[in-house]
Amino acid sequence: MDFVVYNHLREEVIEFVFDELKRSMPKCIFNLHGLLSSSPSTNILSLYLAKRNCEPTIFSVVTPFIKTQELNLEDYLKKRRKIHGLDRREKRLKYLGEVTQKTSSLDEIDCVFALHDKRWKQKMDTSQFTNEEHKKFYRALLNNPEGPMKAKIEALYLDNQMIAFLYELNCRGRMIGYVIGHDPDFGIYGPGTILDKELIAKSQNNSIRIFDLSIGYEPYKFEWNTGVDYTNNFIFSSNEWQAQMFYQLIRGKGHINAVLKRNYKIVLFKREFIGRNLYFLRNASFKDWRRAIWKLCRKIYFQKSVDIYQQTNGNKEVVEFQSLFYPEARKRHHNTSQINKWFYNGFKPYGDSTISMFWMHPRVIRVDEVDYLQPLPKNSAYIAEWQIHKLSSMCSFLRQDSKDLHDIFLSTSKKDALVTKHLQQLGFTHVKSIKKRSVFSKSTTKVSAYSTPRE
Repeated sequence: MDFVVYNHLREEVIEFVFDELKRSMPKCIFNLHGLLSSSPSTNILSLYLAKRNCEPTIFSVVTPFIKTQELNLEDYLKKRRKIHGLDRREKRLKYLGEVTQKTSSLDEIDCVFALHDKRWKQKMDTSQFTNEEHKKFYRALLNNPEGPMKAKIEALYLDNQMIAFLYELNCRGRMIGYVIGHDPDFGIYGPGTILDKELIAKSQNNSIRIFDLSIGYEPYKFEWNTGVDYTNNFIFSSNEWQAQMFYQLIRGKGHINAVLKRNYKIVLFKREFIGRNLYFLRNASFKDWRRAIWKLCRKIYFQKSVDIYQQTNGNKEVVEFQSLFYPEARKRHHNTSQINKWFYNGFKPYGDSTISMFWMHPRVIRVDEVDYLQPLPKNSAYIAEWQIHKLSSMCSFLRQDSKDLHDIFLSTSKKDALVTKHLQQLGFTHVKSIKKRSVFSKSTTKVSAYSTPRE
């Protein structure tokens, strides 16, 4: 927010406007949001209030920004390429398909609202971005081509599917990232961070002088910024007792909010924990309650045991399995978030002519449910999400597909004599047991070796 006025008339106009408002409305409270500390209006307003013996309450929120025109973009981006493994995440996202960044068309605004709702479904959202009245406002901004301020949506796409967006406002060389969001199914890849990187890289070509990361103490903003400003909220009132009473109430509430917002852990607690539990209380079914009680019991005490089996020799009969690309894997597996996790962790999917599929990792044994990770010996493979009736075919396919494959490893948590017997018939040997025990969320993992795998 700022005053729309010629610079040489700014002080005169501010004094005139507030004097007239106070004269015409003796019982009034002023609550001015969004004045930047760097704006001359802030100092002029402070000076005006001092002249009138009016002491305001000012709440300030940090506003990180990037001065893009002063940057050597190549050096700037090079230093930040490893933020949260940005390079690694971007490479792994590109493995799934074609990743593009572009300005969205006006008719994609509903997709933006849907992504925002999906991400904030179980969180406490105070932005009201998808409130019906606010939707009309944000649509109208996009459809208004006149004036110095322009609104537009920049988005990141995977094979033409929007996975992250930024609703931005541009005015005279300042770009404000007003609302940013991403598809939570792709959260492991950090699509919002990738989108920020792409927009910063293009900022100089788009005549952006200031890349405003918007208000807030989110850690990612301080990994990108080159400077900080402060967005101020001025509160003051006339001297009438009724106005003073309401002023004190607003002032007290503002102090509480300011303390809470400065502590990012409290912000997260409110946004994540309280938001998630409020959503649960409003929408939980009987099954959800039963699952929640079971989850709570597991936090108090939990024990899980997983066995690792190794097959050294096996047949190489011709079996009709094939490597699956990302779109094909998504058709067979309905949990997109889990599929993305498999791909991100380096697993490769394989499927037959029906709907059967399994995942293979050529470098590590990874069992997340017991926090176990072990490098594989050379010429080995680890398979996950296998089916017992298809296991022989899966192993045969892998040996046929890779002539140098020596060992195949798998894990199972089933303590079924029939499963154990079937694994032994296929030439699998029990080589390790991993036991994870958790008491009040404090975990220990114990590994027992029954025979030593080949190094």
